[in-house]
Amino acid sequence: MVGEFSEKKVAYIEKMGNLLSTYNRLIFCSVDNVQSQQMHSIRKELRGKGEMLMGKNTLMRKVIKDRSEAGDATSLDKQLYEKIVEQGSLVGNLGILFTNEEFDIIQDIIKNNRIQAPARVGSIAPLDVIIPAGNTGLEPGTTSFFQALQLNTKIVKGAVEIVTEKKVLAVGEKVDNSTAVLLQKLKIKPFFYGLQISNIFDNGEVYGADVLELKDDFFSSTLKSCIKNLTCLSLETGISIPSSFPHTISHGFKNLVSICLATEFTFEEYGAASMIDAIKSGKVQAAPECCTINTTDATNTQVEEEQADEEDEDMGLGLFD
Repeated sequence: MVGEFSEKKVAYIEKMGNLLSTYNRLIFCSVDNVQSQQMHSIRKELRGKGEMLMGKNTLMRKVIKDRSEAGDATSLDKQLYEKIVEQGSLVGNLGILFTNEEFDIIQDIIKNNRIQAPARVGSIAPLDVIIPAGNTGLEPGTTSFFQALQLNTKIVKGAVEIVTEKKVLAVGEKVDNSTAVLLQKLKIKPFFYGLQISNIFDNGEVYGADVLELKDDFFSSTLKSCIKNLTCLSLETGISIPSSFPHTISHGFKNLVSICLATEFTFEEYGAASMIDAIKSGKVQAAPECCTINTTDATNTQVEEEQADEEDEDMGLGLFD
């Protein structure tokens, strides 16, 4: 038995070493409550995209440590040991998913292999569980279950109706007997079990699972918001930047148009038509509005400047009288 176990151990060390040499992206996943059929489906969909490795944490830590201390250790080997093993991240019922693919592809495989399950007594809630308000269809004799969880109920047409929704479980809480029985009677299966990503090691950098929820539209909207704020700041302070320059030119042109409206002066470069005709024809348009800076002082300054501009444009000539 000892010899057989030793051979398996050596084979495992060799396999993990080959995976560490082949893949630069490691996803550490919790496999609590994951069924064997789920693991089989995940491994099947990962073919050609990555590999899932399970084993004892002590053996995994030893392999990573030995590679980091070897004479031919790479920078990734050392970073993996320093940022994962030394930080105590390789603990619990974990598996390592090795891949070089984009994380979105792997995340979709993980999400597609979740299964819905009831809340069992003693299990840990992976998410908040809220019982909604409304008719439950249960007979009045079951009100004791609702009272145990302090849910407000009333009897409507011979059935128990929940008056207001209530959160009966929070993330990390243990499911007690009363909650499990009530959810079962209401036919609520609140949990979805599957691989839970805990940490991501990507070419020497370590991230949490929440990073995978940041999509391209988030970065795009954030970048646009920053550009708008910088443009507004530039216009308020008079410090020109590339994004504010078109607005500055447009505002200057509007001021010249105001003078033309008051004096009937026309631009030679613009043509023989009067500026009034140009405005009526839609050839002259106002500059795009810029967002306002989210401070009280900046808002007041902008309002005062707009009022001053209106007074300057009128110039006391009674143009529209």
